[in-house]
Amino acid sequence: MGRFIVMDIVFYGSSLNYDQGTGNYQELKKITKWDGRQYTLVSRYALRYSLLETANKMGLWDIAEGDKLQLAGEEGKKVIQPATELLLSGEILKYPEFDLFGYLITSTDPQNFRTAPVKISHAVSMTPFNYDALFNANIGLANRMRKIRGEMSPNPFTAEEHVTFYQYTVVVDVDNVGNIEVYVNEGKEIKLGDDKDKWKVEKVNDSDRKIKIILKKDKGKKTKSIEQCDEVDGKLSKLEKLAIINYSLKKNESENDPVKERIKQLILTILNLKRSIKGRDEDLSPKLMVVGIYKNHPYKTYKDRIFLVDEYTEESYDEIEEREENGKKIVKVKHVVSKSKKPVFEVILNRKSGNYEKKNPENDNNKKSQNEENKDKEVISEISENKVWSFIEQIFNESKTELEQVKVFYDPSVEVRIK
Repeated sequence: MGRFIVMDIVFYGSSLNYDQGTGNYQELKKITKWDGRQYTLVSRYALRYSLLETANKMGLWDIAEGDKLQLAGEEGKKVIQPATELLLSGEILKYPEFDLFGYLITSTDPQNFRTAPVKISHAVSMTPFNYDALFNANIGLANRMRKIRGEMSPNPFTAEEHVTFYQYTVVVDVDNVGNIEVYVNEGKEIKLGDDKDKWKVEKVNDSDRKIKIILKKDKGKKTKSIEQCDEVDGKLSKLEKLAIINYSLKKNESENDPVKERIKQLILTILNLKRSIKGRDEDLSPKLMVVGIYKNHPYKTYKDRIFLVDEYTEESYDEIEEREENGKKIVKVKHVVSKSKKPVFEVILNRKSGNYEKKNPENDNNKKSQNEENKDKEVISEISENKVWSFIEQIFNESKTELEQVKVFYDPSVEVRIK
């Protein structure tokens, strides 16, 4: 079954993803759920874009520049794809955006594609949209123009606004990170970059422990060789004229496992995620994470078992003070109301897992036993980079043939109740 990491994530944000809109009215992306109400949406494409931008700014990942990309397709219908040479040399694995989130390259025969080992769902708001909107105009610029031209023509627009908690899920297929298969047909033609002419694949070999692809065009007058890049390991197999190349990130004894390191970088990016939109820099770092690690077990998601119960809690109680004064007993009763502004989340973890079992509903007055309190401490923890990674890192322990564990991480700004 392999190894999987599943993260159900809740974050807090404001107006994060706008749709096409109409005229001067800017609409948020929305989706209708089972209850018939509309909820705002942050698309998985927007989340992926923000992940790449955040990781790049943190110095964790390099993003492929324009010279590593190409246009493919007919005139007027061209799409942007990774460059063919980037694929054939295995250099494409150097870029996490292609390794983790997949690609499609149509300029080879057969076409090459990669199913994303890291799958991201849309982030959907946890409270319905009430059609709040903000009217705006560039009055400052218009006033300055009025002094010169004698008239003021501002550009008014209305933008929808929604400030709330959002929830999304990330699933990491660990065993498919850091390795790809490349397919090339000897005798077939491929296209390189913006070159209008096609190159014929003359031969694919692995001499000198390096995979080399020999290309020719203009009836053999021009020859080109594409070699395996130094940062990857390569293995060649053939099925008649079809060459199957397996590339994987190179492992160096003096360095960390490159797959483990790449996944750690992904986790760090999620924990520090930011999104720049309309002059704002929104913090999308998790307020709540339900993290599951699975090895040779079917993986689960708990996104349908995370509930925002109430944004505020209130507790009231009486304080009784007794004292004697002038031989008389005075009893003073003070009514105290304690209010908490922490949002409250309920997480239902009554599915069987390696470190948590369903609690006994017959306990008197719903009081937890010492054993249950100890289990809560095992399954829930305040969020930090070290704590989250220490938990996830267990999946790389080769001594464990099976693994199924779930843990909840929370930010101090919210309250979490496990049920």
